[in-house]
Amino acid sequence: MRQGAGRGDGQAMVEFALVLSVVLALLLGCTQIGLYALTRGTAITAAERGIYIAAGATGSPTGPPATADVYPAIRSELQSGLVGATPAPMSPVDGACPPLGASWPVGIVYVCAVAHSAAGTVEVAIRGWVSALVPPGFGLGSWRTGALAINIDDVVHSAVFAP
Repeated sequence: MRQGAGRGDGQAMVEFALVLSVVLALLLGCTQIGLYALTRGTAITAAERGIYIAAGATGSPTGPPATADVYPAIRSELQSGLVGATPAPMSPVDGACPPLGASWPVGIVYVCAVAHSAAGTVEVAIRGWVSALVPPGFGLGSWRTGALAINIDDVVHSAVFAP
């Protein structure tokens, strides 16, 4: 057998290629978890702020819930904190915010606000899909390839004070 300096170089390159894929998957996975936590935290904070606005806490205490003011008030907060998506308004369907659908486009997170007068509640929903960095199948519980779900609902009882 021939002994030489070049015989181990090929083996080292193959080992490096095998280890590199695992290290990159772990690195991207950790990064994705951090970005998803940031995005989800931003959505939760925006929903809480939106429900405060919709319930009329910043408006008139004798008027109806200010659901139309929610999206303009939280849009800039969502734009700065959503990683892999942009916010967009969504109108209620049959008096309710639509559930998150698998056919919704990736990269858009919808904001919906609706008042339920019979129940005396106000709901703010922030729903959509953000892009995933990691390969499909590592989706943190989502059921869509290459995307992670943002599905935040915030409901509060509203009170209207008579003059």
